[in-house]
Amino acid sequence: MSNMKSVDVRSLQHRLGSFLDQVEAGEEIEVRRRKKPIARIIPYRADRPVEPWPDLYERVSALYPDGPLTDAASATIYDDRGQA
Repeated sequence: MSNMKSVDVRSLQHRLGSFLDQVEAGEEIEVRRRKKPIARIIPYRADRPVEPWPDLYERVSALYPDGPLTDAASATIYDDRGQA
């Protein structure tokens, strides 16, 4: 990319926020140390779309159709094991 911006390490250290804003806007920046390219900062592109959060209320309602449990969890475990 011929119009890629380049920046020396010292400038990058002092103005990192500004350069990250430029990268976030879609620009690529080449980082140089003593005029030698050492890195390239590029915008992040997700490999796959972000999955939405699951509907936890719907999942809990499916697991417990009669509503919330009234017994303590330990009592339920003891009942399942046949212990009193």
